[in-house]
Amino acid sequence: MFSIILILSVFAPLQAQTDSLFAISSDTHIHWLSLVRENRQISFNAEIPPGNYSGITPIGNGLYAVVDDKMQDGFYVFSLKFNQRGELTSVYNVGFLESGNANRDAEGIIFVPSTKTIFTSGEKRNDVLEYGLDGKPTFRELKIPDVFKKAKPNRGLESLAYNANMHLFWTTTESPLKEDSILRLQSFGDDLQPRESFSYRLDDPDSTIVGNRVHGVSAMTALDDGSLLILEREALTTKEKLGSCVKCKIYQVNPRYSSDKHLVHEWKTTISLFHQDYANYEGMCLGPKLEDGSQVILLISDSQNRYSGFLSDWFKTLIVK
Repeated sequence: MFSIILILSVFAPLQAQTDSLFAISSDTHIHWLSLVRENRQISFNAEIPPGNYSGITPIGNGLYAVVDDKMQDGFYVFSLKFNQRGELTSVYNVGFLESGNANRDAEGIIFVPSTKTIFTSGEKRNDVLEYGLDGKPTFRELKIPDVFKKAKPNRGLESLAYNANMHLFWTTTESPLKEDSILRLQSFGDDLQPRESFSYRLDDPDSTIVGNRVHGVSAMTALDDGSLLILEREALTTKEKLGSCVKCKIYQVNPRYSSDKHLVHEWKTTISLFHQDYANYEGMCLGPKLEDGSQVILLISDSQNRYSGFLSDWFKTLIVK
């Protein structure tokens, strides 16, 4: 525990990520991202414990805080290294920092550079609480509007984002609230009070596959120009398990000015006789900026503790510009 806190005390003053890819734009201008390269997903099962990893955020100098929705309240610290293609080359588990509280079903996590603190969203009570870099609660939290009490069980505050340039937090539920047909994207200021709320319409689910379906927004990342990256994830599990798949789409949106969704990338992972790369991606954040000016998007999956011994804790990087 002491070694983890010592590492964080050295690196905490550093900016949460490298120099921003995005210049401050005019109110109506958005730099729409294009995919440069999709890197293959990769696991580091020997280096990290089996997990239910559901959120990830950079905290400086190659360190990332990671939440596991089945662990006691707190977060892991992982050390990640990338090559110049933006491929992840190593992951090292620095350790787990406990808050002392019971499990909150933590789903999203962000780091705020100005306060050097961590916030996590808990789906059990649909709250967003703040922690120090030692993992201990500060007893501050986002003031979540009462309407989010209408979240469906296990379909609540799944995603969490923060952008230091815009001084805004963002969250939304995994699926629409009871009586709603659309999602509500909710912003908060640095004072932790609610700001604006915007509608977001999910794509229709795939009706060609029969099975147990989880469909909704699993992660969100806020960019310097005010736009958001939103990960729509549809996980389909068949009775026989063969044919199960996860479909992921990352959209870029600017909710203040338009309801349009710009598709950045989509991909699919499956369980089949010849292909077993099934990966339920629940965490997303910005990674490093590469020498050519392109930006790494980093994703982490929830393997349900490496379910039945054939699922892996997958990581994936996308390179955009």
